[in-house]
Amino acid sequence: MATSRKAPTAKLQLTVDAATERLLQEMTSLGVHGTTKSEVAVSILRSWLWANEEKLRQNGIALTPAASKSPVR
Repeated sequence: MATSRKAPTAKLQLTVDAATERLLQEMTSLGVHGTTKSEVAVSILRSWLWANEEKLRQNGIALTPAASKSPVR
C-alpha cells in the first residue's frame, strides 16, 4: 500500500466581504487556482504566506514550525 505524504490539514471557515466573494466566484468559474471557492482561497492564502515569508520570520512567525512533542488538535 502506498503511503501518503500529505501535510496535516485543519478546517477553517472564512467570512469575506461581498466583493471578495465575487472575485473568488469569478476565479472559480475560470478555474484559476482551483475548482471551488475554498481551493481558490487556500491557494491565494498559501501564495501570500510564501511571498511574505521573510517579513513573517522577522516578526517571529515561522512557516515551518519546530517539531512538537504533543499532537496538534
